[in-house]
Amino acid sequence: MEVSFDPNIVTEFERETWGRCAESYANTFAGITQETIPLLIDMAKIKSGTEVLEIGSGPGHVADTLARAGAEVVGIDFSPEMVSIATRAYPEIDFKQADAEDIPFEATTFDAVIANFVVHHLAQPEKVFREITRVLKPGGRFVFAVWGPPQEQSSMGAFFGAVATHHDMADLPHGPLFGITQSSVFEPMFEQAGLSDPQLSIHNMTWRTNSIDPILKGFWDWGKMNALPDETQDNIRQSTITNSKPFKKGSGYEFPHPILFGSASRRVQQR
Repeated sequence: MEVSFDPNIVTEFERETWGRCAESYANTFAGITQETIPLLIDMAKIKSGTEVLEIGSGPGHVADTLARAGAEVVGIDFSPEMVSIATRAYPEIDFKQADAEDIPFEATTFDAVIANFVVHHLAQPEKVFREITRVLKPGGRFVFAVWGPPQEQSSMGAFFGAVATHHDMADLPHGPLFGITQSSVFEPMFEQAGLSDPQLSIHNMTWRTNSIDPILKGFWDWGKMNALPDETQDNIRQSTITNSKPFKKGSGYEFPHPILFGSASRRVQQR
């Protein structure tokens, strides 16, 4: 896959962003990212004793659910702040600071590798996919979830529509797979990495929240909105609230999100 930007810039942007957002993540974006976990567990065929590596383990809530499902799980994240938070929250789980481009485990170690809302942040996904293949046992499964089509993401739409109205924000760097859902992109990458039987499907998930605060807080931290003038922030905040009104349900909000789920397996016989 051709990358038209400097992956080092993307890596540093992502490292700074998620280090800065580490403390707030559990009370913001985890509201939607935790909804995907049951299906990922099913896709990865997790059972008692399954050896699992989670890449981009963040604050640890996915790894905790995997462990409670019976997996022997290790989590890696390149943000030391995220690793620290996860270790404090779940001291019984092994979390390591590491980059998925250079996974610190021997070949054929894991039955499954799980990436929950991580693949679209990768600066060099082809390199990471090869590393995932290397650490998977023959027949082992790689499963992931990422955002579906950006234009269909309701909470993002409410926020970015507000930003577009009141501020000329430059495009933020992101991984080459952000917003990508086409099998024609993923399948060659899987093939080149030594992964077979690729499967992609869209599932609708809902971000349910009692107030608009987690939406505002999450995107405010992610977008460094506090750097903007107070008046601009106020305008964006009010427009986000207005844009969110169609998703108000009773005393709270329900934001629908189409999520792309993917899976592939390491070939039993590697070429």
